[in-house]
Amino acid sequence: MSDKIIFQDLEVTTVLGNDVWERKKKMPLRVTCEIRTSISTAGKTDKINESVNYSQASKRVQAFAESNHKLQSLEAFSEKVATECLSVTPRALAVRVFIRKPRALLHAQYVAIEIFRTRDEVFGSLETELVQAASESDEEYAQRLDFAEKEMAVAKSSAGILAIEDHIIVKRLSLNTIIGINRWERHYKQVVNIDLTLCCEKLPVPMDSSKLNKVPRYRNYRTVVDSVSELVEQSSYRTVEALVTSIARAAVKTCKVPKITVRVEKPSAITFAACTGAEITRTADDFAVSDMSPRASAGQLASTGDSYSTVSDSARHSAYISLGTNVGDRLGNLHKAVFNLRKNLPKSRLVETSFLYETLPMYVTDQAPFLNAACLVKTDLEPLELLDELKRLEYEMGRDFTVVRNGPRVIDFDILFYDEVVIESDVLTIPHALLHERRFQLGPLCDIDRDLMHHRLGKTSGTLFRHLTTHNEVPEDTVQVTPLKGRWHTRPNPHEGCILKPLNPKTQTETVFMGILNCTPDSFSDGGDYYASLDAAVEQATKLFNDGADIIDIGGQSTRPGADPVGIEEEIRRIVPVIKRIREAGMEIPISVDTFYADVAAAALDAGADIVNDVTGGYSDPKMLPLVAERQCPYILMHMRGDPLTMTSLNDYSEFDGDVIRAVRFEIAQRVRAALDHGIPRWNIIIDPGIGFAKEGGQNFEILRRLPALTAKNIYASAKSKGSNAEEIAEDIGTDVDDQGFVDENLAVRLTDYPVLVGCSRKRFIGNVTGKPNAKDRVWGTAATVTSAIQGGASIVRVHDVAEMYDVARVSDSIYRV
Repeated sequence: MSDKIIFQDLEVTTVLGNDVWERKKKMPLRVTCEIRTSISTAGKTDKINESVNYSQASKRVQAFAESNHKLQSLEAFSEKVATECLSVTPRALAVRVFIRKPRALLHAQYVAIEIFRTRDEVFGSLETELVQAASESDEEYAQRLDFAEKEMAVAKSSAGILAIEDHIIVKRLSLNTIIGINRWERHYKQVVNIDLTLCCEKLPVPMDSSKLNKVPRYRNYRTVVDSVSELVEQSSYRTVEALVTSIARAAVKTCKVPKITVRVEKPSAITFAACTGAEITRTADDFAVSDMSPRASAGQLASTGDSYSTVSDSARHSAYISLGTNVGDRLGNLHKAVFNLRKNLPKSRLVETSFLYETLPMYVTDQAPFLNAACLVKTDLEPLELLDELKRLEYEMGRDFTVVRNGPRVIDFDILFYDEVVIESDVLTIPHALLHERRFQLGPLCDIDRDLMHHRLGKTSGTLFRHLTTHNEVPEDTVQVTPLKGRWHTRPNPHEGCILKPLNPKTQTETVFMGILNCTPDSFSDGGDYYASLDAAVEQATKLFNDGADIIDIGGQSTRPGADPVGIEEEIRRIVPVIKRIREAGMEIPISVDTFYADVAAAALDAGADIVNDVTGGYSDPKMLPLVAERQCPYILMHMRGDPLTMTSLNDYSEFDGDVIRAVRFEIAQRVRAALDHGIPRWNIIIDPGIGFAKEGGQNFEILRRLPALTAKNIYASAKSKGSNAEEIAEDIGTDVDDQGFVDENLAVRLTDYPVLVGCSRKRFIGNVTGKPNAKDRVWGTAATVTSAIQGGASIVRVHDVAEMYDVARVSDSIYRV
């Protein structure tokens, strides 16, 4: 049998982590304990010493709560409560502990933890604890031990799922969102009540308090609630089923919760019912890519040519490292640092990089601005070993350790996080001691992971960054920048060998122009104009530069629909001489090479090009992504299906409900993920939605119309998508056709903050609506698309007619860029 001795809702007050206002103050807890034992003997003899004295157990719990225990988490406190209950008497075989923290969250009724612990888990085996009495024979002792073990087994079986997992519970989280199919529900937010139960593997016990206080991300209710709240309050689902699934997905995929039960209640749904709702339990297996996302259509990625495979993650530890430099060739220093982390850091593997930021100096302000970034390294080095190796790399790169602290440096590595470790020593502090006040470290870190828990401060990296960026006294001294040129080609021994542009819509003030130079006889827009004569090509490049181009894009093969491939040697023959002549003329404008062949890109980079513009996003040639990673050059990654011969037949996006933006987001995210996995730094990637490539006329206008959605965190469904039955649904339920719900995606990587290039110049879809069959007559139609692209947040526009588009863009910049 498994009897219980119970005390319920014992009120205790204690200091345990932060309260709802992030203060360390005493707060009330409600403790319920069910102690498993056998009361058979006490039931017959009516003697309290034959059972578990609940008065003693509750007093022990109360005394511990009021002691100076210095615990920070519910997990740690619940473990100690279990130990106190089981310490009352050896008759206490197991205990279920349920602790509520009513003032834990601003918008929730309470947070709770529920655990089940047995005596042998806490104190070791029964055989070592149950000592044989002097008056007890061996047989009697064996019988007593056998009985206790059987009772223990019964107690474990009675615990159910709690025997193998702990539960962290958020009760009645009340949030406001758009939810429902009726017209009025699409216009007004309503309250939904959410219950979350995080189901986690039991912690190993016994465990010391310092480790118990380090709550990993997947057990941290604040991290999960932050992610869920942001999702729900920005969402616009039509059904509770979609909302509850999306919440579970966010917890599992973003916060790494291994298993979660989510209940969503909609109190206002039915007049004479308390609520309607849905409840589900999900694990990571339920959100595998193959199950979550529309299947790739023929030609989408089936023939990508990818031959890479992700290196097995055998390293045990995750280290987040910041990089900074403000001496000499800053971009070159960072690229060399990335190379060293990838090639010369022992027992380690570089797996992720951030965007790039230019920042004003802190602490010592009389010095040059810094370039800052962050990276994630998987390593088998212990923290102090990793510190020593990073110092070695700094020394080998020429850092002068004799200069003033926080002064100029050629490179600086800081360990920001190392797993869940907390270290405070004379030589190393983890998490980094000053991280909470440094935008230049928190910003890049959040590009990689916003949910890292700072165990000394009890906040995630994303929360720290949000607090810092919304503080009135913190200066706006950090700007995301993108390299357009990695080195000077004609100047010896440059001090700064790069061109950096702020291409994030939040900070960009002027559109960047990419001028087109086609060295082909069969381009759709200017075929043959600059093909026959090298002098004509260089003359056109000079004109583009003088007209205001920031980049010259040189192509030796037409990618118009139906174009035949010309071969690698011919493409090199067409473009390399042009690039060399431009450099010989002393023009230091960034040059991009428009090619999907790695050998062509390599030859162009050797000749003086700076950027690779790949219309296939790296899937046409398996050598392309490794080449770009090795050369560390900017990479324009475009969305396309098939090749120029087949792409016009691959514009059916029905598997994405006809939503071309949704399809482009999903497919281009896969290519970005592939680029990152090959080692291309995040800061070198520019994305292009591929106007005119595997898109018919209306789809191109849809992309321009909804361009901000390309890099949005979340998107809404397109009501008028091809294949959508939106009109039919709207008629049935009496709502508006434009009121579509929030879309769930399973992107391989988030696309927020990636710079966007748009190339519409002179394309056929413009001629179709303007009645201009001659591509050179489509200048003013192109002007409209340039304005639309700038309004939609495009960072770069690729155009033939730079002089005309320059005026269009500068006026558009004044209207749309703040």
